[in-house]
Order: sequence, then structure tokens, then C-alpha cells
Amino acid sequence: MLLNRKSPAATSSTKLGQAMKLLVAGCAAGTLCLGAQAFMAESAGATPSTMVLHYFQVQTALNFYNAVNVVIHHYPPLGGHVREDDVDYVGDQAHHAATWTVSDHLFCTVVSMPATARCFGQFAIGDALIYADNFTVNLAADDGAIPVDGGTGNFAGYTGSITETSIGNTNDSDLIITLRK
Repeated sequence: MLLNRKSPAATSSTKLGQAMKLLVAGCAAGTLCLGAQAFMAESAGATPSTMVLHYFQVQTALNFYNAVNVVIHHYPPLGGHVREDDVDYVGDQAHHAATWTVSDHLFCTVVSMPATARCFGQFAIGDALIYADNFTVNLAADDGAIPVDGGTGNFAGYTGSITETSIGNTNDSDLIITLRK
């Protein structure tokens, strides 16, 4: 789910794209839900407890680098890294908004072969962020969850997770971001 594809480069690209998409989708969905919940909580004097956001993530860039930061066209070696950017649409692949409202970024460094990486990801939603810092992921895995460490703005004080479902033979995914305060 995070980077698995047909060829090693495609598989790495897809999984990383998926991980990023999951992160991006989660952040976008989380931002919209958190913003609404935060507004309602302030009005009602209650603290929001759980927010679930749904996004359709579309990969816009995926690049592999070797350990000295040179672009390569295959899965990165030990010490190499992956960068992925995505845009996220509220909804899912079958039913989503016409325009994207969230963007995400993922950066992973390969720490052991064949595909274990330490990653950092951010979802930008309006004037707020949802982020996942220093998490370990198997870039070759088809499925996975990413821990959400926190956020800024409307997402300050939230933690949770992002889960991703890959869509066919694409680098796109459906994301579910679950946030708790």
C-alpha cells in the first residue's frame, strides 16, 4: 500500500506515493473535520474527541535520490531517499470534490535494505498542518498505517493515524485520517 508496484522502481514509487497520499489525504480530511469540530467545540464549550477525514489522493511528484542527493531512476539504496508530493480531494476515488483542497509531502530515507525507511510527512489544510514525524515504514508494503504526531492551527493537540487504500494500477489512493484530542 505504501509503495508496492510492478517493477522495483514502480513498486517503490507507488508505495511511497501511497504512503504520501495516505498522509496527504489524512491531513486534508483531518483539517476540514477538525476545523468544523473546533468551531463547534468553542461554540458549545465542549472538547472534540475524534475526527475522521476522507480524501482521494493524487500523486503529483515522486523522485528517488541516492545517498549524495543525485536523482536516480530506480529504488534508492541505503542512505538514499524518496520525495513525494500529492494533492488531495475531499471524498474518495469514486466520489470526490472537483478541486483539491489539501496538499501533502512525504520524505523518506532508506535505513535498511531492502525497503525500510524513516519518514516525515505533512498535510497542509488551509492555514493548518497535520504531521507525522520520524515514523518507520516498509516502502514495499501494500498496506499500512502512518501515525499522526500532531498538528498546528485547528489541528493543534490532535494525534491519530492515516490509513491508505491503493487504487488499482495507479499511484493514487483513498485516505482515511482519524484524529483524536
